[in-house]
Amino acid sequence: MNNITPYPVLEYVVNVIKNTISDIKTEYTAADAATLKDGNDTIDLVQRFDETGKTATILIKDPKDIIFSEDLFPELKNLQQSAKGKAIPELKDATVIINDLNIETHLIFQGVKDFFDELSSSYEFGKTVEKEVNITKNTYKFGSHFFGLTMINEPDTIIVKTGFQATIDPAIKKIIENDALKVQNAAIKMFKTGK
Repeated sequence: MNNITPYPVLEYVVNVIKNTISDIKTEYTAADAATLKDGNDTIDLVQRFDETGKTATILIKDPKDIIFSEDLFPELKNLQQSAKGKAIPELKDATVIINDLNIETHLIFQGVKDFFDELSSSYEFGKTVEKEVNITKNTYKFGSHFFGLTMINEPDTIIVKTGFQATIDPAIKKIIENDALKVQNAAIKMFKTGK
Protein backbone atom coordinates (compact mmCIF):
# COMPACT_ATOMS: atom_id res chain seq x y z
CA MET A 1 0.00 0.00 0.00
CA ASN A 2 1.48 3.34 -0.98
CA ASN A 3 1.09 6.53 0.99
CA ILE A 4 0.43 8.86 -1.93
CA THR A 5 -2.06 11.67 -1.37
CA PRO A 6 -3.67 12.36 -4.75
CA TYR A 7 -4.73 15.79 -5.94
CA PRO A 8 -8.39 16.43 -5.03
CA VAL A 9 -9.70 16.59 -8.64
CA LEU A 10 -7.94 13.36 -9.61
CA GLU A 11 -9.21 11.66 -6.48
CA TYR A 12 -12.76 12.84 -7.17
CA VAL A 13 -12.71 11.56 -10.78
CA VAL A 14 -11.25 8.22 -9.65
CA ASN A 15 -14.03 7.91 -7.06
CA VAL A 16 -16.73 8.69 -9.64
CA ILE A 17 -15.44 5.81 -11.76
CA LYS A 18 -14.91 3.47 -8.78
CA ASN A 19 -18.44 4.10 -7.48
CA THR A 20 -19.90 3.03 -10.83
CA ILE A 21 -17.72 0.09 -11.79
CA SER A 22 -17.77 -2.59 -9.13
CA ASP A 23 -14.56 -4.46 -8.28
CA ILE A 24 -12.30 -1.98 -10.05
CA LYS A 25 -8.82 -1.80 -8.51
CA THR A 26 -7.15 1.57 -7.94
CA GLU A 27 -3.46 2.35 -7.78
CA TYR A 28 -2.13 5.88 -7.35
CA THR A 29 1.35 5.98 -8.87
CA ALA A 30 1.89 9.66 -7.99
CA ALA A 31 -0.14 12.57 -6.64
CA ASP A 32 -1.11 13.36 -10.24
CA ALA A 33 -1.50 9.82 -11.67
CA ALA A 34 -3.66 6.75 -11.14
CA THR A 35 -4.31 3.45 -12.87
CA LEU A 36 -7.65 1.69 -12.58
CA LYS A 37 -7.83 -2.01 -13.39
CA ASP A 38 -11.03 -3.75 -14.41
CA GLY A 39 -10.04 -7.37 -15.00
CA ASN A 40 -7.40 -7.23 -17.73
CA ASP A 41 -8.41 -3.73 -18.86
CA THR A 42 -6.84 -0.55 -17.53
CA ILE A 43 -7.81 3.10 -17.41
CA ASP A 44 -4.93 5.55 -16.89
CA LEU A 45 -5.58 9.00 -15.42
CA VAL A 46 -3.17 11.92 -15.17
CA GLN A 47 -3.90 15.36 -13.76
CA ARG A 48 -2.28 18.40 -15.36
CA PHE A 49 -2.57 22.08 -14.48
CA ASP A 50 -2.85 25.13 -16.70
CA GLU A 51 -0.11 27.78 -16.70
CA THR A 52 -1.56 29.41 -13.56
CA GLY A 53 -1.34 26.15 -11.64
CA LYS A 54 -4.96 26.48 -10.52
CA THR A 55 -7.13 24.87 -13.21
CA ALA A 56 -6.92 21.09 -13.50
CA THR A 57 -7.38 18.90 -16.53
CA ILE A 58 -7.75 15.15 -16.10
CA LEU A 59 -6.34 13.24 -19.08
CA ILE A 60 -7.79 9.74 -19.31
CA LYS A 61 -6.63 6.91 -21.55
CA ASP A 62 -9.41 4.33 -21.77
CA PRO A 63 -8.58 2.07 -24.74
CA LYS A 64 -11.60 -0.22 -24.22
CA ASP A 65 -14.09 2.69 -23.81
CA ILE A 66 -15.15 1.41 -20.39
CA ILE A 67 -16.18 4.92 -19.29
CA PHE A 68 -18.45 5.29 -22.33
CA SER A 69 -19.98 1.83 -21.85
CA GLU A 70 -20.70 2.61 -18.18
CA ASP A 71 -22.41 5.91 -19.19
CA LEU A 72 -20.12 8.07 -17.05
CA PHE A 73 -19.87 10.97 -19.52
CA PRO A 74 -22.71 13.04 -18.01
CA GLU A 75 -21.24 12.84 -14.52
CA LEU A 76 -17.72 13.63 -15.71
CA LYS A 77 -18.81 16.42 -18.08
CA ASN A 78 -19.59 18.90 -15.33
CA LEU A 79 -17.67 17.86 -12.25
CA GLN A 80 -18.92 20.67 -10.00
CA GLN A 81 -22.59 19.76 -10.59
CA SER A 82 -21.91 16.07 -10.11
CA ALA A 83 -20.17 16.79 -6.79
CA LYS A 84 -23.65 17.44 -5.31
CA GLY A 85 -22.74 19.97 -2.68
CA LYS A 86 -19.29 18.69 -1.78
CA ALA A 87 -16.99 21.65 -1.26
CA ILE A 88 -14.19 20.89 -3.70
CA PRO A 89 -13.36 24.31 -5.18
CA GLU A 90 -10.81 22.80 -7.61
CA LEU A 91 -13.69 21.12 -9.49
CA LYS A 92 -15.18 24.45 -10.58
CA ASP A 93 -13.13 24.87 -13.77
CA ALA A 94 -11.69 21.37 -14.10
CA THR A 95 -12.09 19.52 -17.38
CA VAL A 96 -11.85 15.90 -18.38
CA ILE A 97 -10.26 14.73 -21.65
CA ILE A 98 -10.90 11.08 -22.54
CA ASN A 99 -8.89 9.46 -25.32
CA ASP A 100 -7.85 12.91 -26.61
CA LEU A 101 -11.40 14.39 -26.79
CA ASN A 102 -13.32 16.46 -24.31
CA ILE A 103 -16.55 14.91 -23.13
CA GLU A 104 -18.84 17.32 -24.99
CA THR A 105 -17.07 16.44 -28.25
CA HIS A 106 -17.47 12.72 -27.51
CA LEU A 107 -21.21 13.20 -26.99
CA ILE A 108 -21.62 15.37 -30.09
CA PHE A 109 -19.66 12.95 -32.26
CA GLN A 110 -21.85 10.08 -31.09
CA GLY A 111 -24.86 12.24 -32.03
CA VAL A 112 -23.38 12.99 -35.46
CA LYS A 113 -22.92 9.26 -36.12
CA ASP A 114 -26.51 8.63 -35.02
CA PHE A 115 -27.83 11.41 -37.29
CA PHE A 116 -26.06 9.88 -40.30
CA ASP A 117 -27.55 6.47 -39.41
CA GLU A 118 -31.02 8.03 -39.24
CA LEU A 119 -30.63 9.68 -42.65
CA SER A 120 -29.69 6.49 -44.48
CA SER A 121 -28.64 2.94 -43.75
CA SER A 122 -26.12 3.41 -46.59
CA TYR A 123 -23.81 5.40 -44.28
CA GLU A 124 -21.13 3.37 -42.56
CA PHE A 125 -18.64 4.76 -40.07
CA GLY A 126 -15.10 3.62 -40.84
CA LYS A 127 -12.68 4.76 -38.17
CA THR A 128 -11.43 7.83 -36.41
CA VAL A 129 -8.08 8.79 -37.86
CA GLU A 130 -7.34 11.87 -35.76
CA LYS A 131 -8.59 13.40 -32.49
CA GLU A 132 -7.72 16.71 -30.93
CA VAL A 133 -9.78 17.77 -27.87
CA ASN A 134 -12.68 19.23 -29.90
CA ILE A 135 -12.03 17.83 -33.41
CA THR A 136 -12.49 14.37 -34.90
CA LYS A 137 -11.39 13.32 -38.38
CA ASN A 138 -12.95 10.11 -39.60
CA THR A 139 -13.44 7.85 -42.57
CA TYR A 140 -16.95 7.13 -43.72
CA LYS A 141 -18.59 5.19 -46.50
CA PHE A 142 -21.81 5.88 -48.41
CA GLY A 143 -22.64 2.70 -50.28
CA SER A 144 -19.32 1.91 -51.97
CA HIS A 145 -18.09 5.54 -51.87
CA PHE A 146 -15.48 6.50 -49.25
CA PHE A 147 -15.18 10.03 -47.90
CA GLY A 148 -13.60 11.90 -45.05
CA LEU A 149 -15.69 13.52 -42.33
CA THR A 150 -14.37 16.17 -39.97
CA MET A 151 -16.42 17.31 -36.98
CA ILE A 152 -15.37 20.43 -35.10
CA ASN A 153 -16.99 21.33 -31.78
CA GLU A 154 -16.72 25.12 -31.48
CA PRO A 155 -17.99 26.96 -28.38
CA ASP A 156 -21.14 28.21 -30.15
CA THR A 157 -21.49 25.95 -33.17
CA ILE A 158 -20.65 22.57 -34.68
CA ILE A 159 -19.01 22.18 -38.07
CA VAL A 160 -19.39 18.98 -40.10
CA LYS A 161 -17.14 18.97 -43.18
CA THR A 162 -16.67 16.36 -45.86
CA GLY A 163 -13.66 15.53 -48.03
CA PHE A 164 -13.67 13.48 -51.19
CA GLN A 165 -11.35 11.83 -53.66
CA ALA A 166 -11.29 13.60 -57.02
CA THR A 167 -12.88 10.58 -58.72
CA ILE A 168 -16.18 10.58 -56.77
CA ASP A 169 -19.38 10.82 -58.77
CA PRO A 170 -20.63 14.45 -58.56
CA ALA A 171 -24.22 13.31 -57.83
CA ILE A 172 -23.06 11.16 -54.88
CA LYS A 173 -20.86 14.00 -53.64
CA LYS A 174 -23.86 16.36 -53.66
CA ILE A 175 -26.00 13.85 -51.69
CA ILE A 176 -23.30 13.42 -49.04
CA GLU A 177 -22.67 17.18 -48.78
CA ASN A 178 -26.40 17.86 -48.36
CA ASP A 179 -26.68 15.13 -45.73
CA ALA A 180 -23.63 16.52 -43.89
CA LEU A 181 -25.33 19.92 -43.76
CA LYS A 182 -28.51 18.31 -42.38
CA VAL A 183 -26.43 16.48 -39.75
CA GLN A 184 -24.60 19.69 -38.85
CA ASN A 185 -27.89 21.57 -38.40
CA ALA A 186 -29.39 18.74 -36.31
CA ALA A 187 -26.27 18.62 -34.11
CA ILE A 188 -26.31 22.39 -33.59
CA LYS A 189 -29.99 22.24 -32.67
CA MET A 190 -29.48 19.37 -30.23
CA PHE A 191 -26.20 20.40 -28.60
CA LYS A 192 -25.80 24.18 -29.01
CA THR A 193 -29.18 25.89 -29.27
CA GLY A 194 -30.45 27.02 -25.89
CA LYS A 195 -27.15 26.19 -24.25
